Amino acid sequence: MSDSEFNKPQRQSGIGIVLIFATAVFQLVRNLWVLAVYFLVRDISPKVMFFSIVGLFIILILTLVYSVFSYLRFQFYINEKQGEFILEKGVFSSEVVSIPFHKIQQVNFKRNLLQRVLGIYSVAIDTAGSKEKEVDIKALSRSQAEKLGETLMELATHNKGVADEDIEEISLPHKPKDNGVLWEYKLNVPTLLKLGLTSNYFRGLAILLTFYFSLKEQFQFSGESDLLTEYPLREMLSTGFLILLLLLLGIFLTIGESFIKYYNLSLKRFPQGLQVEMGLRENTRVTVKAERIQLLQVLTNPLQRRLDLHKIKISLASSQDDLKRDRITIPGLPMKVVDKVREYLYENGVPESLEMRPHRLLLARQIYIGMLPILFGGIAYAMSSFSLGLEWEIFIIALYLLAMISFQIFYFRSLKLVLSENFLVKSSGVWILKKQILETFKLQAVTVSQPIWYKRRGIVNMTFHTAGGVVVYSFLDEAQARTLMNYLLYRIEATDKKWM
Repeated sequence: MSDSEFNKPQRQSGIGIVLIFATAVFQLVRNLWVLAVYFLVRDISPKVMFFSIVGLFIILILTLVYSVFSYLRFQFYINEKQGEFILEKGVFSSEVVSIPFHKIQQVNFKRNLLQRVLGIYSVAIDTAGSKEKEVDIKALSRSQAEKLGETLMELATHNKGVADEDIEEISLPHKPKDNGVLWEYKLNVPTLLKLGLTSNYFRGLAILLTFYFSLKEQFQFSGESDLLTEYPLREMLSTGFLILLLLLLGIFLTIGESFIKYYNLSLKRFPQGLQVEMGLRENTRVTVKAERIQLLQVLTNPLQRRLDLHKIKISLASSQDDLKRDRITIPGLPMKVVDKVREYLYENGVPESLEMRPHRLLLARQIYIGMLPILFGGIAYAMSSFSLGLEWEIFIIALYLLAMISFQIFYFRSLKLVLSENFLVKSSGVWILKKQILETFKLQAVTVSQPIWYKRRGIVNMTFHTAGGVVVYSFLDEAQARTLMNYLLYRIEATDKKWM
């Protein structure tokens, strides 16, 4: 690599000045928008307006000067002698970031809308054990970004002691040199629409209802309440129509969110790994190897399962302080694609052998907790002057108990922990069905907890720790748990497989 163009300090693409300036202006607008509203609603004298415009012009000039200096002071290079990637930045104070090659885990591409317009790429370098991405170079040309990613990953592979013949197996943020796509799946617009229609749009509805009733509370006039009291049927119809309208808006919000997050989603399998690209507002492309994937989750709900839509969540090796950072969500996959992903991650499949179920005390506890809303709701109802009548009170309580107990029974029956020689699989869920799969040799630790009130029943809670998160299973028989823990600890110590 001695002939690498990155051995000498270099700057980002010249268009990066525009990106830095636009980002700084956006931050100013976001922080000072209240002043803009003030100027629009108040009658401002010409003199004040003139000085305000002059002040704004000076701020923009200073921001532009800052952007130029920020661009000039931002330099990066590769120091092969020291085995480090070096980044120097800072306007008022200098900052030097040094990343040893052996700590580099992954190099990702990102582009927001402005970067797309400017034709530049953001390169983010993930490192082992850091709380955040230590390096984020926001303005590189496509060729420069790809060369940097390839060079860093090759150096990282060499410094981890990988043989030269295995270099083609590294994770790159772009297509392999032979462009050999083994298989590919793209999320089209009709599927994206179905995904938005069957996702959790009740969250959007709840936000809209909260917003509406808070406004109604603040701005309702007394004359309106008298009119509505005179015509209660009209009030009920108008409220029902409004709730229906808000429900439709909630659906549209969820569809819009799905399009923004997952537009142009593609999943490609290369010899080097699995590449995921998605996003309208912020386009992200990342390639990961099977060995870095710590935990696989497969999720669906009855509506999506009927449409053959499944979601997978991939948890990568990450700092324990920020496990959410390295979780990749890929929705809208047919089952045959989910099987292909599992086949890539686990070549010999995921066999199931020993099955464990939680203690029945878990169901009793969940039903007991579900009774608490009746208790507290009844106290609040008794203290108020509002009355529905005995028949309606009995009907509402019975309906709630039926729904709550049915839900808890179905949830209890869905809980299952399955152990095989190399895998641990947890299944759960009533509406959203979830299956969590982890390889036993990637476990970092297994902990068993037993509150004092569990001892008499002989039950414990187990937590399975990985570098990509934890899996918790509660109310397990103590004898089973001890046997399981001993076996898993043996698997952890006996393996010599790489997991990062």
